[in-house]
Amino acid sequence: MARTIAEIKKTMTDRFMEDNTLREAYGIMGEDATWENTFSTVSIENILIYIVASCAYALEVMFDAHKQDVDERIAQSIVPTVRWYHAQALAFQYGDALEYDEQTHAFRYPVADTAKQVVKYCAVQDAGNTIQILVSGQENNLPTPLSEDVLTAFKSYMNSVKIAGVFLSIRSLPADKIKISVKVYYDPQILTSDGTRIDGGGKPVEDAINAYLAGIVYGGTFNKTKCVDAIQNVQGVTDVELGTVQTKTSTGESYAVVTGNNYTAESGCFIAEDLSNTVSYVVQN
Repeated sequence: MARTIAEIKKTMTDRFMEDNTLREAYGIMGEDATWENTFSTVSIENILIYIVASCAYALEVMFDAHKQDVDERIAQSIVPTVRWYHAQALAFQYGDALEYDEQTHAFRYPVADTAKQVVKYCAVQDAGNTIQILVSGQENNLPTPLSEDVLTAFKSYMNSVKIAGVFLSIRSLPADKIKISVKVYYDPQILTSDGTRIDGGGKPVEDAINAYLAGIVYGGTFNKTKCVDAIQNVQGVTDVELGTVQTKTSTGESYAVVTGNNYTAESGCFIAEDLSNTVSYVVQN
């Protein structure tokens, strides 16, 4: 932001008065000497410094105008990165029509309305010649697939805002189901034989598993080690033995065993299945 002429002039006069060579040349001896009590407002020195300050001010104003113009041009430019597609997906407003902006040469909503932004979860992946977009709405604080009408409208919206020549693959699927077989060794002074907390009730192990699954970034990966760590951090748990982990997609007919340490959900998210039967409790000897 451009400084005022007075601010620029003061910077210059302060430097002048601090220069010992100039003070000696002008015979300025007193420590309390200032520019104002040393030079007249009509002195040649004061006039010259004012002229230079005015020129500097004009230059700073021009630089500010140039910077603003560059910033506006950058803001209007579309950078089709993965993050850009992610932001565009979350900005979708169900029930609103896009308008073409002649200034930016892009489609936009005239008014942003968060109440109509029904896409709450989004994962975008650049697959080379295709941008893969996975989206979900939200119900009871959990991801839920978009209805056919909403998904159709969303696809139309994304095809309008996307970069020409880019192919989009858009899906919205029910959460992958996951069965986690685990043996939990527990302290009987803290937990009961079915995993209920003695002080306060509740099932802290099951809560920890559900919290871990909910905390996985949409489109992210389930990690067996991190799941065990989440259980191990529960008060009253002394040891954990992880058994098989099985998953089933919305299109799968049966559960499949996860052989490695990681599994990425086809739908982008997970819902634990039948924890009351897959988690067993053993008293630590």
